[in-house]
Amino acid sequence: MREDSFPPNLDPHVFTLIAVAVGYACIGDFNANEQNAIGNWIIMVGQYILTHAAQQQLIESRIENSNININSAKAKNGGSVYTDNNQNKSNQNQRGEVDMLLEAVKRMQEELEKMQD
Repeated sequence: MREDSFPPNLDPHVFTLIAVAVGYACIGDFNANEQNAIGNWIIMVGQYILTHAAQQQLIESRIENSNININSAKAKNGGSVYTDNNQNKSNQNQRGEVDMLLEAVKRMQEELEKMQD
């Protein structure tokens, strides 16, 4: 991780305490209406950041195919929430791949034994 990353790796309590201090400093001599306007503006900035990040996460999870909806009709009708939609096979039903890997490990062990002899 970069040393100049933002936000910094601070203890969550300290990070929150800084937010309290900044909020307190922003109150200043403003009346309630002005404080409300400033607070809502800050919240809107935060909402923009959160909305942007959520959309980016959604796109990335779709690219990685890790976007699982446990509330989908498929899941509620007995389908596995761990089914890969592109390959239509469950993590539990990949015996062919497991057998292939076991065979590869067996061959590697045989080759290692030959090399040791």
